Amino acid sequence: MNADVKYLLCLLKSVLYNETPPVPTEENDWDNIFVAAGAGEILTLLYKKIEELPLDKQPDAEKMIWLKNFSMQTGMKKLQCYDLLAQLLQEAEKRDIKVIVFKGPILATLYPEPLLRNSCDLDIYVEPKDVAAMEKLLVSLGYEKNIKHSKECVPVYVYSNILMLEVHCRLYEDYTGKRIDLLEAMDLTREDTRMQVNACGLDVVTLGYEQQLVFLIFHLAKHISYNGCTLKTIADIVLYINTYIKDIDKVAFWNKMKQLKYETFCRTLFSIGCYYFGMTKEIFVDNSYSENIAVSMMQQLYYTGILKSNLEKKKDDRRAASIAFQSVYGKEDKKVSKGRIWLKTLFPSSKDLSFRYMYARKHPALVWVAWIHRACNQLTIRFGNQDVEQLNMAVDVKLANQKLSLLKDLDLARKD
Repeated sequence: MNADVKYLLCLLKSVLYNETPPVPTEENDWDNIFVAAGAGEILTLLYKKIEELPLDKQPDAEKMIWLKNFSMQTGMKKLQCYDLLAQLLQEAEKRDIKVIVFKGPILATLYPEPLLRNSCDLDIYVEPKDVAAMEKLLVSLGYEKNIKHSKECVPVYVYSNILMLEVHCRLYEDYTGKRIDLLEAMDLTREDTRMQVNACGLDVVTLGYEQQLVFLIFHLAKHISYNGCTLKTIADIVLYINTYIKDIDKVAFWNKMKQLKYETFCRTLFSIGCYYFGMTKEIFVDNSYSENIAVSMMQQLYYTGILKSNLEKKKDDRRAASIAFQSVYGKEDKKVSKGRIWLKTLFPSSKDLSFRYMYARKHPALVWVAWIHRACNQLTIRFGNQDVEQLNMAVDVKLANQKLSLLKDLDLARKD
């Protein structure tokens, strides 16, 4: 594993437990660490610990000033977001709209510096019967609907440039399939399982201990399967389990994982959490923790790009590997195969093309022109002595197949 990634993992662990930060060595490069931390959505979380390092081991003054300003802006924006959420919850209560707050502040409050946990949106759940009333309330409070990001079961509203709010009337968005049917049957939002907690200074209703963890596992599995995950999502689960381990019904939780066929995935994820981030092993009920699996899988997650680091240079068309895999695995209930990955890589749909081919994204009838355009670009690169490795479609397919192989190892590539 890259030395900078290794250091980043140790630095993040010191953040989670508010410990003395590890000192970087001569082989560590702060530029790379910042890039990987940014991709992992944990850069602001690291600020206080980086500031504790000896001056001669810190990044240069310019980087520190930038990181300080960025972290302060993040904290101020979070305060504004939570103020807006408090106002919304107060008004919803007046209208007898029951709101469940999940993820976001529920997880942020577990960190030593809650306001430095960066996120792009907040998530709430309301009963389907209350969606219209909630949307009407949001408009009256000055929110605007974001049509581009809204889904059928998750309308998205924006307040100025401060808050993006996802209003779920279904926890699983527009996903379908046998696993989703099982999750729906578990009824994670059932009223008698909800609980009230104080999160980031707000008294909110959220999912039950076990129910929230089940959802977090689904959410992480979805991201790993579809578009990759970040260190922040793993850290969230580590802190959640450490905080609520005595409250989680472990037997019931693992029974649900068995039903969902998430057992292998959870054992791997929890082994990573224990080995790299000191997560409690009490979550295991069958002594299935494995240091070897933790190290091997962490290396593979980074190597394939499923766990984001952005340390390898990638050009625009390099995203084809990810696009191909998303298109094949994504939300489709079809068999995943190498042949389909090849087809999706060579002939992506208009919406899966990069923004270089905007004409085809806007006018899908021109997608065949974009295919020819892409092929010509490949030939130009190949015979122009440019870096073929970065744009060669065969390399993209190889990477997509490596991702598929890894997901099979995690037992996430099955449709049954």
